[in-house]
Amino acid sequence: MQFTAENILERMKTELKNTDSRIEGNFSMDNLQAVAEELARFNAMLIVPLQDEIENKKDELYTSGNERHYEQWAKEVIDGDGNKVIANARAHGVRDGSGIVYLALISVAAGAPTDEEVELVKQYIEIRRPVGAKPIITAAEGVDITIRGAVSLKESYDINIVKSIAAVKIREYFAENAFQKSQAALNYYRIGIILGNIEGVRDVLDYTINDARDSIPADYDEYFTLEELVLDGG
Repeated sequence: MQFTAENILERMKTELKNTDSRIEGNFSMDNLQAVAEELARFNAMLIVPLQDEIENKKDELYTSGNERHYEQWAKEVIDGDGNKVIANARAHGVRDGSGIVYLALISVAAGAPTDEEVELVKQYIEIRRPVGAKPIITAAEGVDITIRGAVSLKESYDINIVKSIAAVKIREYFAENAFQKSQAALNYYRIGIILGNIEGVRDVLDYTINDARDSIPADYDEYFTLEELVLDGG
């Protein structure tokens, strides 16, 4: 059964007893059209995401040892104090019959976990992996990022304060990126938006990421870390 506004409207029209009420422009039809559009919006906002989530859960529950399972197992691990060890994990299966599955781990601090934390994950997965599977579990690797830029400031704003706020916001973006299910590129334009939205910045004049004006891709086992932020303003 389809839940577009057109499909909903068509089904509701068939329930109208008076055929005159089915004519376009009729009061009843106008109301049905509005209701159908609202129901379609409701379906798009709530039902479709729920269906997607159910499908994802089915994959996790019924397919033993797939890539999602390894990612979920890693995120279930806790230390001796009951604290969560891994915030995100990304698996990469090698489909050559070898049974090898690479698993990269990201800590709760959006960085590389310690050797001890990696070992906890290895022990946890070892007793859950399917027979014949060969998981290779490592800490994700940081990709150092240097951002250099120039901004114009509104009157009475200090560049050092603006720079400090910018560094916090950029690290927040990097953490958001690290916690995504699949790694996304570091978006060049997102950095410009972050800089431009900081209080006191009138305009972003120019900026580079690792001496280039391009987005930076990353593999499944990489995350971004802010090495240096150089920001000039006046």
